[in-house]
Amino acid sequence: MSQNLPPLNWLRAFEASARLGNFTRAAEELLITPAAVSYQVRSLEEHLGYPLFDRNHRVLELTRLGQTYLPSVAKAFADLSIATVSVFGQRDVRPVRFRCLNSFGQLWMIPRWKRFHETHPDIPLQMISASWAETLNPDQLGIDIRFGDGSWSDGVVELLYNDPVIPVCHPELALAWTGDLLGQLAEAPRLDIMGVLDTWESFFRTFDRDPGERISGLQVDQTLSALELAAQGLGHALVLESLARPYLDDGRLMRSCNHRIISAHSHYLVTPGPRRALSLEAQVFCDWLKTEVSEPS
Repeated sequence: MSQNLPPLNWLRAFEASARLGNFTRAAEELLITPAAVSYQVRSLEEHLGYPLFDRNHRVLELTRLGQTYLPSVAKAFADLSIATVSVFGQRDVRPVRFRCLNSFGQLWMIPRWKRFHETHPDIPLQMISASWAETLNPDQLGIDIRFGDGSWSDGVVELLYNDPVIPVCHPELALAWTGDLLGQLAEAPRLDIMGVLDTWESFFRTFDRDPGERISGLQVDQTLSALELAAQGLGHALVLESLARPYLDDGRLMRSCNHRIISAHSHYLVTPGPRRALSLEAQVFCDWLKTEVSEPS
């Protein structure tokens, strides 16, 4: 098996060139000349028998086979880096910078931050919070955790998880109800989160019920604000179950009823395309993130 493996310096030249977008920047990182990088990449292509880069454009672009090959090569170097760190210690670690919505960061990410730190204590994280999921230039950010329909074209989009939407309220409000909970919910004060598709109207239409009239009149622009108001007993909030979980677990909130709907949107991981591969540390974070969403809370 080892006889079929290309030399590591050829693979390193390929990975760096693909991640950085050109031979010159790869040469600066590898401390060799651009001509040497080009030679090593060409040697790798001859060894494999297939071109990895399309050289017909001014911009260095991966071929389809190159795009397929790059993640495996990058992961192999990431595994080598992790093994080296675990045995010999960390050197010059690059912080992982990622962006997410405020509510996701406060209610989902921060409660799990300690888990990442315990398994990867030498990889620092930099979280940038935003109120809305506007797109960013890939050069501004490496990792973006977005909430939407997944139709973005500015990077590689991967579904993280789908989330049910549930109504929640202060325990005193929930415990006072009996009988037709959905009917009573239609007549109760409700909080609105502006800009979301999962509205009270869509919730009640799912169950062929009249949504009734708004009573509270309270509107906020974030799930976190709606949860805080609901915890104060000011009304019922319709929120993603994963974001309400900290409030449900510690008893600050209860489900208003057992009805739920599937959200029109989902959480997605958006990363740069193959031409700008992630750092080894960022790949570790993305792998950890995917593992976290696949496991029960």
